[in-house]
Amino acid sequence: MTGVAQVTNARRRFGDSIPHSLGLTNAPLIVARTAQKSQIGIARITCGPDSIGMTPRVPAEDTFIAAVYLTELKHHELWSRGKRVLAQPYAANSMRIVNLEAEYSARIACEHESVAFHIPRGVLNEFASESGGRVRNLTCQPGVQDPVITSLVQAMLPAFENPHEFSALFTDHVSTAVLAHLAGRYGDLLPGRLRTNRARLSLTQERRAKECLAAHLSGDISLADVAKLCGQSRGYFIGAFARTTGLTPYKWLQAHRLQKASAMLLESSLAIAEIALICGFADQSHLTRHFTRHFGNSPAAWRRTHNVPPGNSSWQSTHQVS
Repeated sequence: MTGVAQVTNARRRFGDSIPHSLGLTNAPLIVARTAQKSQIGIARITCGPDSIGMTPRVPAEDTFIAAVYLTELKHHELWSRGKRVLAQPYAANSMRIVNLEAEYSARIACEHESVAFHIPRGVLNEFASESGGRVRNLTCQPGVQDPVITSLVQAMLPAFENPHEFSALFTDHVSTAVLAHLAGRYGDLLPGRLRTNRARLSLTQERRAKECLAAHLSGDISLADVAKLCGQSRGYFIGAFARTTGLTPYKWLQAHRLQKASAMLLESSLAIAEIALICGFADQSHLTRHFTRHFGNSPAAWRRTHNVPPGNSSWQSTHQVS
């Protein structure tokens, strides 16, 4: 798959401030586009024996880093402009948020793994403005354990291992959920100015959105692009689409892809590997995992069990995605 979501081993890329400061030039990095011009960088960081010691100072930039520790860290020191400002342990799945304006460096005491979200100020401002609000800062108690962030990080981890199976729409969806949760729980959001969104899509907007998503079965499109087609901001569109269809745009596209795959299995003699590619899956094994999870049978077993003659689409009345 190609598109906005990228995993790269390039020497320097957007969002690589933390892994670069650790000397990890090949750390897996996902770049997700959360709006028309805004991006969030998500890096998976593995600090081995070579990382232990004092890191170089990260150049100042108005960017928030939300670091989620995947493994226990018995001791960690954070320094700002040459002075130690924090020293403590971190449990697995705990989190810390800092702003790189403080020119941080760190003393790494032991091996560990983490995921770091690179959130520039502009991204935060754009996200908040979509709801009519404003966020001046993101802060949390260092070491806080947040089950929502933990579950979102766990959803993202397979994308680092198998990037070809994960689309731009998926990383857009997860990163937007992370941003919304961080802003709502740890941001000094000004609630009095926020606009509430209880609207649904019009019939025309719903049709346009579904047609656009269906035309990009691989998910190689951003939520911002689909929202723009409907004349809405991304944040407003996500809520309106979910209230109209009962599914988020990403979940709707997943269901649509599986619906199309099941139809092709019953109505054509194409090989399963070919059907997988036509329906936007990375390969046959990718289709098989999702298909089995959804229908309870592998594609091959589904085809054998139903044994519907080509052209018979009576099954669609009970499997249609609306």
